[in-house]
Amino acid sequence: MEEKSLYHMRKDYSPAPLDPAHLEQDPFLQFAKWFDQALEFEQMEANAMIVSTCDLSLRPSSRVVLLKSYSREGFVFFTNYHSKKGRDLTANPNISLLFFWPATMRQVRIEGRAHKVEEAISQEYFSGRPRESKASSALSRQSEPLFEKEQFNDNVKNLIESDQEILRPTHWGGYVVVPVSFEFWQGGIGRAHDRYLYKKGPKGWNISPLYP
Repeated sequence: MEEKSLYHMRKDYSPAPLDPAHLEQDPFLQFAKWFDQALEFEQMEANAMIVSTCDLSLRPSSRVVLLKSYSREGFVFFTNYHSKKGRDLTANPNISLLFFWPATMRQVRIEGRAHKVEEAISQEYFSGRPRESKASSALSRQSEPLFEKEQFNDNVKNLIESDQEILRPTHWGGYVVVPVSFEFWQGGIGRAHDRYLYKKGPKGWNISPLYP
């Protein structure tokens, strides 16, 4: 395969600059403000985030996951605990979340540690899922090799159409990410982006501007 140069691909960002006077002192409130604006302007799922984990060998991996709730307790998503991300988090609970909202040219990067949520929370969420989603989660060996996709699809279809109650697998549930830092990024003209880092200290959150 020949090298394909992407040097010519360039888009200028021209949003309103991020005025530090309008920044919330609390990063959770700042996130909520930007998230609400993303819900208004984004055409795709504003709650989509890139979840990055590392295994014990410090080899990183990333994937897109949907945020399902957030509060001062942290940011919650659900997955198969036997998946690649689940195995990574068992070995190394450090995690990074990245939200990218192109309509407003904003990013939010959150770093912290992931912990399993209480089983009651996982059960409540699973109970409210569509039957199709329950069936896929119940039958999927997420991240393992799949040799017979048609057979898997048939198994899912049969389970959906059956009268059988679909129970939450014990290896399926939620994680809550407890942040230790937030970075808010606003695209700027000429790549002069605005960046503000919130870092948790003993007396609260410290805010620092960063070079682009």
